[in-house]
Amino acid sequence: MNGLAKVLNYRTAILVPVVLFVGSLAVIPPFYLLWSSFKPITLGNISDFSLSNFTLDNYIDAFSDPTIFITLIDSFFFAGGSMLVALLFGGMIAFLVERTNVPMRNLTYGLMLIPLIMPSMLKAIGWILLINPNNGILNLIWFSFGFKEPIFNAYSIPAMFWVEGLSMSPLTFLLLGASLRGMDPSLEEAAFTSGAGKVLTFFKVTLKLMTPAIAGIALLQFIRGLEAFEVPFVMGSTKGIHVFSTNIYVSIKEISPPEYGFGFVLSLLLTALAIIGLIIYQRAIAKSGRYATVTGKGFRPRLISLGKWRPLAGGFIVFFLFVSMILPFLVLLWASLLPFYQPPSAEAAALITMKNYQHLFSQDLFYLSLKNTLILATTVSVGGMFLATLVSWIVIRLKPRGATALDTLAFIPYAVPGIAMGYAFMIFFLSFPNPIYGTLWILVLAYLVNFLPIATRFTHAGITQIRAELEEAATTSGAGLLTVVRRIILPLILPTMLAGGLYIFILSVKVLSMAAILWQPDSIILPVYLMSTWTNNSIPAVGALSVVIIVIITILTVTARILGQRRSYVQEM
Repeated sequence: MNGLAKVLNYRTAILVPVVLFVGSLAVIPPFYLLWSSFKPITLGNISDFSLSNFTLDNYIDAFSDPTIFITLIDSFFFAGGSMLVALLFGGMIAFLVERTNVPMRNLTYGLMLIPLIMPSMLKAIGWILLINPNNGILNLIWFSFGFKEPIFNAYSIPAMFWVEGLSMSPLTFLLLGASLRGMDPSLEEAAFTSGAGKVLTFFKVTLKLMTPAIAGIALLQFIRGLEAFEVPFVMGSTKGIHVFSTNIYVSIKEISPPEYGFGFVLSLLLTALAIIGLIIYQRAIAKSGRYATVTGKGFRPRLISLGKWRPLAGGFIVFFLFVSMILPFLVLLWASLLPFYQPPSAEAAALITMKNYQHLFSQDLFYLSLKNTLILATTVSVGGMFLATLVSWIVIRLKPRGATALDTLAFIPYAVPGIAMGYAFMIFFLSFPNPIYGTLWILVLAYLVNFLPIATRFTHAGITQIRAELEEAATTSGAGLLTVVRRIILPLILPTMLAGGLYIFILSVKVLSMAAILWQPDSIILPVYLMSTWTNNSIPAVGALSVVIIVIITILTVTARILGQRRSYVQEM
């Protein structure tokens, strides 16, 4: 045990720098955002460390502006609609896959992960080309039947929450599917035995048992809808429809002079709403024990036979995959092959060209954004997973005094929306001379801290599965701290780190909100390059860039999965 005691003597030495690093990134920028909101803001002076000159002017000005209440209503409408669409598709598909004999059950698990690869911004652009009121493909088909008014309007909140809901559905599928998989079906079987039909059993038994899970997932998705930026920016901001995230962006990036005070208040209001939602979620989870049905007794889920409805259920899954990814991708691909955008026709097909791709690959800015994106995603995914592993090891295994505080610090960024976190980092790093602001590394730090809560959810699970006896045996045999970490912890948790790292990598390539605030010409990344191309109204160029981004993300994702599977196989050998 002397070896173990020697390891444990390092607890404080390890805890302190990790707490300082995580705490400084997770707490100081958001706190400084709050601090600055009570300071008078003038152009060229947006930072004030003094303990004087506090004022409520920023709040008075913001809440006296009627647009803030319109933004609040639109944001809730958008977030609520996105949540419902995500529950409709993600929840229904989860139920069909986990509890019925729907076709393609095993294949659907993999297919539902594919839409995660496609960035929300690309889906939004694709759906604009499909349901634009004037020349959207689906509206043109509607006009061909003799109707004069468009049936769809891309520039509306219902269209926005349709696209955002499609983007959120795969996560709903994963979360709700896990709950359905672990639910004991004995109560459903009792209902069947008592003569209840499939529909009555679903509403009276299954749905009620799933109430806590559904409520928790719905709340989380509502919060994500409040924070969403890409879809509202593409489909709403150009037509004057603003939610919290786009209003924050406009107030500091598109208005001259910038309305920093208004941005402060909106960022803090959005963060407060997210925190309230997470508190309600935690309380709902804490009371979910009375719905538990899983005991120590083994069980096998009973699949419900869909009978004649089986082909229709399979068609529902295919429909989701088609509208969530295939259809937007096809219209973007079509746009990329034209010298100027026009709906599909024989005349347009005669104009097909590869010049948009040739022009894209001749642009130095494209290669700069690609290089920056790969550096950003690789650094954040690798560094984030190693930091998360260290945090989890300290919190779960070493358990020094203050470990709970470290876990809380690591989770705080989950309550801070990406657009608000980007604004917080901008304000904080503008407040003192430093070599970070204006470079790619401020993006790395912002992404690292924003994704840390997600990374620690992976590593917490991985560390928990490693028995402490393995470390004790190694230390008893004379292994030092670094040897224990290098030879025991890291090899055993590597599959978890690869899975979490892949997810963080995809998020780093897709997410625009923080970069939209923090980017500079030398630190441009692919999502910002796409946003800039879109705002210049070059649809064929947007199409070519979109297709290239999707191909790049797909190749990197597949490659990472193959390498991860090979590494896991070698370890098992």
